[in-house]
Amino acid sequence: MNRLLLFCFSLAVCSLVHAADTLTLDLPAILDNYMQTPDGYWEDTYAEDVVIEDELFRFSHTGSSDGGGGMAYWEGFTLCTSGDTQNYGKEGDSDAWISRQWGCMAGGGVGKDGKAVPGAPYLVAYWGFSLELLDPDYHSLRVDFLDKKAHLPVGVWICNHPWPYYGNINGDGFASAFSQEGDYFALVAHGLNEKGESTGVTVRFMLAEYTGGALHQSAGWEYMDLSGLGAVNGIYFTMETSDTDALYGANTAVYFCLDRLSVLSAEEEKQPLVRPSGLQAVSAGEDSILLAWNKVAGAEEYLLYAGEEEAGKTTDTCFVFRNLQPLASYTLSVMAVSGKDTSDIASLTASTTDNTAPTVPQGLHAEPELYSIVLTWLPSEDNVEVKRYTVWLNGEAYRQTSSCTCTLVGLEPATEYLLEVSAEDKAGNKSGRAQLRASTLTDSALGDIDADDTDLSVYTIDGKPVGHLLPEKRGVYVLKTKNRQSTIVIN
Repeated sequence: MNRLLLFCFSLAVCSLVHAADTLTLDLPAILDNYMQTPDGYWEDTYAEDVVIEDELFRFSHTGSSDGGGGMAYWEGFTLCTSGDTQNYGKEGDSDAWISRQWGCMAGGGVGKDGKAVPGAPYLVAYWGFSLELLDPDYHSLRVDFLDKKAHLPVGVWICNHPWPYYGNINGDGFASAFSQEGDYFALVAHGLNEKGESTGVTVRFMLAEYTGGALHQSAGWEYMDLSGLGAVNGIYFTMETSDTDALYGANTAVYFCLDRLSVLSAEEEKQPLVRPSGLQAVSAGEDSILLAWNKVAGAEEYLLYAGEEEAGKTTDTCFVFRNLQPLASYTLSVMAVSGKDTSDIASLTASTTDNTAPTVPQGLHAEPELYSIVLTWLPSEDNVEVKRYTVWLNGEAYRQTSSCTCTLVGLEPATEYLLEVSAEDKAGNKSGRAQLRASTLTDSALGDIDADDTDLSVYTIDGKPVGHLLPEKRGVYVLKTKNRQSTIVIN
């Protein structure tokens, strides 16, 4: 006879603790309804057509005394008091775990203070993922509300089960030890609507993670915040692991322990929309940025802003901001909306790109001297701003300048040179090179400084003319003009 049917309507005490505005599962209050074996687990764990429930929560359970080949089978939730923390596995062998599935790394259920209570009951959960692959509507780890009303989940206490805990450290008959950066084992909570369908909103909790060169996993009870699920008519859990087999699925033993699930009473007022989280600038172009965020429970649509200006609205959880300026920084914001209700606004700063190079400089003009050439050109055009120009002499970079002129000095008389100029913008995009060939003057091109028809100035050093322009190099120069001669010292 099904013991559950005998006891479910004759509870001696209320199994829900009313703390503030929450309803919390109290497993000690229903322990007598789920008789324990000497090994500390519910004696109907391998029975069919039984579940675990109290006044509000029903925890799913599937069992069979003969799962094939003489093997008993169960999945879902079972109530335990074992508190066993020992390791029964070793690398390459998991057989001993089959009869020792009832432990809890904390050593017992969780008390109101978040600490383990030896001997106190807790739920052991086993995720039957193989059946879920065959039927997407089946959830082996499901929690339904018996009043058929929507509730607002608050949180639940979670503890690592010994089998995956030690398997993550040492490996076992199926699992490999977590030893690589990024190895992980996680629990995921999903919301269910009034039709028993997934709401699409999830909350993720990390049970074990190898990061920073070390494995991090707790042996105590940890609180999992479920408020992000919003108003739901039920909850179901799935698990994730980096250690998987392409054919058989998870290698990690997919167990965890659960206690003190809390939800807000159905009579509570509708909760305000939470601020969108997980904002991320997924991609950016010269005139657009793609923004994405996590779904907000209860939101009907989202309003988007670029700075103070409204940019649009969407029912999706991503939006493309368009008609932006290249290489510019923007404050992008999103607000959840449901009827007249709005959430707090969430923002991030993101920048557009600039992939357009400046135009090639035009109008190159050379004014040659005996030992120098003055090169000028017209400004290049760019979609943002030209930062500087590079002047090239015979293929070698000579100088960078922000102006449109450059004097090339120290040249040889009567010599042809290849002069080039390229433009570069603030993003580092560079134009092609504009080219011009020009020759310096010959010695005779200086002319007779004593002639009446010249007012040229000639600089000499050690009697050798160096040009009509003031030299840039240090030295003592003689300046000869039509009417006088003087000494110039350049330091």
